[in-house]
Amino acid sequence: MNNIEIPEAPVLLITFNRPDYTIQVVEKIRQAKVKKLYISNDGPREGNLEDQKARKEIKQIVNDIDWECDVKTLFYDKNLGCGWGPATAISWAFENEDKLIILEDDCVPSLSFFDYCSHCLEKYKNDTRVWLISGRSHHQGSKFFSDRDYIFSHFGHTWGWATWKRCWNHFDMKMEDLPEFLKIGGAVNVLATEEQGKLYNKMYEKLFHDRENLQTHAWDHQFGYAILKNGGLSIVPSKNLIHNIGAVGTHSKSETGVHKMGASEDYKIKREPKFVIAEREYEISHFDSHIREIFGFMPLYKKIIRKVKRIIGF
Repeated sequence: MNNIEIPEAPVLLITFNRPDYTIQVVEKIRQAKVKKLYISNDGPREGNLEDQKARKEIKQIVNDIDWECDVKTLFYDKNLGCGWGPATAISWAFENEDKLIILEDDCVPSLSFFDYCSHCLEKYKNDTRVWLISGRSHHQGSKFFSDRDYIFSHFGHTWGWATWKRCWNHFDMKMEDLPEFLKIGGAVNVLATEEQGKLYNKMYEKLFHDRENLQTHAWDHQFGYAILKNGGLSIVPSKNLIHNIGAVGTHSKSETGVHKMGASEDYKIKREPKFVIAEREYEISHFDSHIREIFGFMPLYKKIIRKVKRIIGF
């Protein structure tokens, strides 16, 4: 990375009740010799003995940290859920930091991920066009990365990511100004196609009106909204740097293609992009192959084709 000394970014690890996953992420953090580590743990659900047992095991994992590292912990007394839990943890860590690498307990990073995040956090720290640094990449080896090692997009995923306090300050769990945003066209004014904009408008409107779900099961969509309404961009690497091992959990019931994506250990930034602009062709491709499906908007014929390909192993 041009042999320039890059300040190492602090890491926030968000945990709940999966010590078997947590220890795998901590091992990668140990290998990276992270010097400053924040660890949050959501409180056990009322009367749940398994949650209480898991908390004890996670506390032991924290106590066993054996490398030189400034560790700060936040163990909630009550269960906040997978919406307010992570959101509160991120806000807590940003009380003392202006940048963070953020990992959840099922997101096992490659060692390359830490250098990549630190590099981009330093390079774009004052560039208000850039809001999120994603560790996920769904299009490895594609033409989009033929002459650069990362690109910019309005689509950035948060399974292993990084951002700045200047961006998180715009986070609003309740998205209070959404009606005004939608009134002037909303995401249709930002994204590459009208179809993309309408889908995102529909998703945000659903979250806005479903306050119980909004406040207990999601936070990343709300941060995505903060990015979108401010015209922010995400950085997407040419190789996938996160292996999500959480095939079964709150938002996933079985192993999918996403969970089969390995984390590349040989990624380095050697070719910087010349322009900080969204790669629209990439966005159209990523929307068609991934986003439309996860939001349940893939046309029936495409679902059939994809199912046939999986059956025959194509």
